[in-house]
Amino acid sequence: MPVKGLRPVAAILGAGLALAASAAPAVGAADTTPPSAPGTLFHCPLPAAPGSGLGIGVSLCWGAATDDVGVTGYDVQIKQDGVFTTARTTTGIGSIISDLTLGQSYTFRVVARDAAGNAGPASNQVTATANYLSGMPPSSPPPSPSPLDRTPPTRPEGLGPYSVFVNGAAGLTWTKSSDDVAVSGYDVYAWIDGAFSRVPARVSAQADDKVLAIVGDLTPGRDYLFYVVAKDAAGNLSAPSDLVRQRAMVEPPVASPSPGTGTTDTTPPGTPTGLSAGGGLPVPGGIFLSWNTVSDDSGVPPRYDLFRRTDHGYAYEGENATPRDIVTGLEGGKSYTFQVVARDAAGNLSNPSAPYTAVAQPEEEEPALSCDVSYTAHTWPGGFLANVQITNTGTTAVDGWKLAFSFPLTTQRLDYGFSAVWKQTGSEVTAENAAWNKTIKPGQSLYIGFNGIQTAGNPTPAAFTLNGTTCS
Repeated sequence: MPVKGLRPVAAILGAGLALAASAAPAVGAADTTPPSAPGTLFHCPLPAAPGSGLGIGVSLCWGAATDDVGVTGYDVQIKQDGVFTTARTTTGIGSIISDLTLGQSYTFRVVARDAAGNAGPASNQVTATANYLSGMPPSSPPPSPSPLDRTPPTRPEGLGPYSVFVNGAAGLTWTKSSDDVAVSGYDVYAWIDGAFSRVPARVSAQADDKVLAIVGDLTPGRDYLFYVVAKDAAGNLSAPSDLVRQRAMVEPPVASPSPGTGTTDTTPPGTPTGLSAGGGLPVPGGIFLSWNTVSDDSGVPPRYDLFRRTDHGYAYEGENATPRDIVTGLEGGKSYTFQVVARDAAGNLSNPSAPYTAVAQPEEEEPALSCDVSYTAHTWPGGFLANVQITNTGTTAVDGWKLAFSFPLTTQRLDYGFSAVWKQTGSEVTAENAAWNKTIKPGQSLYIGFNGIQTAGNPTPAAFTLNGTTCS
């Protein structure tokens, strides 16, 4: 990824980001001790004036790491396709990553290194949205960029097994996804050794709105769980398909031992049914789930694996010896979709249960919240800049916040924002905290804002809520 040089960054971030030169290890000494993890990584907006010309990207700061000899540099890593790669290396405790896509979110972490090449543990991860690197919007409306494609494809439906006669391969089929521009491809994920991983697949579209995929390099005779995600050219990902079980082909197709068991048991357990949310058990911020017991030909009760659908994949909720589970750490009042799979002692997997959607129980009541919001707009033909001040007028700290309001006119639209994660759906606008401004102490104010588009006037929103509480 191309990035801008560090010289202008150092001038902007200040001398506090400089790192003293590290001492070299003694001649002949074998330094095998890695540095510590860097201090807290956070998004630090650049305090430069408009028109600084640093482009579009993200500015980052972190605390210095320590080492028994000396830290010589830091690798700033960016997450792409689920894998962290180094975007740039610096000797300071701050950096910018530029030439990113305006409005797109990226996840970063930092790793310290010493002169011997030892790499320490990674810092915390930070997700930040790429914006103008001047730290504030331009003094005049910027040139209108090409419209950003933020609409994901529809989720792949009807995922099922498809027979292929290739040793160590599994076939899948599903209905084509659609997109407002075009679907550019599909990613196939398989449950391997306790985790879902993206696997190489030969994907081909058929004339009947069906898609076929052949996944190779699998263990013949072994059961796998699969799901599929559609993607477009802008990098938008669909919601994941349902889970499906498929067995890798054994050629010739005869009974074969399950991997690692030395047995000839190739019969899977029965398919779990009746997945539902149990009542009467209080689980604030969670769901109590149960399902019907299934049997296995071995006579030994199978175990159960529970999966929760996420935005673009599945989270593993754990193994159960009984047909029930309590899932916690959820957002109260939000819907979640689950599937459960039975697994016998030989490693054979059942077909997944039908998907089941349940609503997490409300969380325990939070302390009373009191807030004040000041909204000021500077308007020009076709656009405007809005500055928003949020003040905690209560007596307890706000730890994590979400501001919400509605535009009075359908011709008012959010373009891009700063110092928060901004979103608009219809006329509803929300702004959620960044990692670095998550907490608002009693009496404290913070400042966020956005650039907007207007074509028929720019009236001020009538009301604002913070975490669902109306502010004055």
